[in-house]
Amino acid sequence: MVGEHYGNSTGFGPSPPLMFPKIVIYTSPDLQAWTFRGYAFSSWPTKPYGTFFTPWLIYDKTRNRFVMWLNAYLNGCCSGNFGIGVSDDGLSYTFTSLNTSGTYAISDCNSLFIDDDGSGYVLYSSEDQDHRHSIDALTPDYTGIVPGKNGGLFPDHYTEGGVLFKRNNTYYVGYGSCCCFCRGGSGWVVYSSSSLAGPWTRQPLDLNCHRTDSGDICGAYGERSGDPITIQAQGIGLSQIPLADGTTAYLWHGERWLSAADNNPSCPDECRPETGECAEPPTYIKGQGFSYWIPLVFNPDNTIQPFANFTNSFTLDIP
Repeated sequence: MVGEHYGNSTGFGPSPPLMFPKIVIYTSPDLQAWTFRGYAFSSWPTKPYGTFFTPWLIYDKTRNRFVMWLNAYLNGCCSGNFGIGVSDDGLSYTFTSLNTSGTYAISDCNSLFIDDDGSGYVLYSSEDQDHRHSIDALTPDYTGIVPGKNGGLFPDHYTEGGVLFKRNNTYYVGYGSCCCFCRGGSGWVVYSSSSLAGPWTRQPLDLNCHRTDSGDICGAYGERSGDPITIQAQGIGLSQIPLADGTTAYLWHGERWLSAADNNPSCPDECRPETGECAEPPTYIKGQGFSYWIPLVFNPDNTIQPFANFTNSFTLDIP
């Protein structure tokens, strides 16, 4: 498991330049007992400064190595470049690139996907395209982008936290509203297609929203504030867990920003100055905030059911 590490800070400081978060690795034999294995990267050009977000990990079967993509801000927010690293053991990574942009410049959250034929793809949102998502094809070693093989922009603007995956010969793209570490969370809309080239069809309803009409994406930040979010978390990832019966569980992963103990209840998000309504007490430790995982539930027609209300636990029967 890869994650973001904020140290014992109350936010991102010292600023500028920003120091946190960094990428760390955990391992487990059973999804219950986890061991912290330390920083994924021991060296980078601006060490100790630089902020690394939203890691995604894939395994290159041809070369027997792991490949990680992340958002790398070398000197503080918000340069938004791809960072790409490789590892033979899954624990210690070496950067191969720290300044790779896709077809559309300034990446902001990304998702990796390897198709059945071994071809790789990255889904990402672009700040200079009003935070709209698109898909680029990867080079055979999964460490670069193939020029001229972008699938075009998805229609929704002001979005981030996208995921790209495949189930039963159906491709899925899911993403939510920009959240900026918001307490209230973001909605989650899903597109599906029989081909990565499209056409893509959006499910009518936002799956993380109590609203029953097929309007815009729900959100609790910026232009989409005030919508009835079901799970107060921002979707940023998706894990595929093999089950004992031979099927796969698709776990939606959301971050419950500002859920750590001693958080300032007057602060709606962490993109505001760390003063006034968002001044956090020294006992607040950002990295102790909670995450939320839940298995997606699929209908017979391969659509995904809207999220159920918050649950404290669920069971996976793993091998």
